[in-house]
Amino acid sequence: MGAPHLGAPIAPITLGRQTAVKSVRVILCGVLLAAVHQLGGCMGSAGLQSDGTYLLERQEEQATCDQLYKDIWGRIQLIKELPKKAVAEQATPPPTASLLFGRWFDSSSKGLKTVAEYDRERAHAYAIQRTMREKKCVNVNLDQELSEVAVAMARIRQP
Repeated sequence: MGAPHLGAPIAPITLGRQTAVKSVRVILCGVLLAAVHQLGGCMGSAGLQSDGTYLLERQEEQATCDQLYKDIWGRIQLIKELPKKAVAEQATPPPTASLLFGRWFDSSSKGLKTVAEYDRERAHAYAIQRTMREKKCVNVNLDQELSEVAVAMARIRQP
């Protein structure tokens, strides 16, 4: 018995004059579309989430303790530079009208790209820290390392 030939026309099974069973091609298309939709949802889930948490990518979750340690310290150094960058961005006029309105009305980031970058990088660092704890790697005290940065960013966020 051979495999079904999907290129051949398939007559629907009918009871009387109405179709009782849809053709195999329509069902296969529906299954394939559902599978693609599920895969698309899985691929788009890594990164900063709407609730402020960060989901790591697969290679970050599978990284060794040494790789995670280097990654978290690189992010700490990057985050420590962001308050200076945010102050400089705040001092320059916004290049677009939407950023101008963002600075007036957006209470969380004040329309500054650097503040949004800080939120993303901070969440990413805490996600790496969680993974390091799960793997029982060397503990990095992010709260202590980023305490001065948090104070500086809080000042920038104030109205």
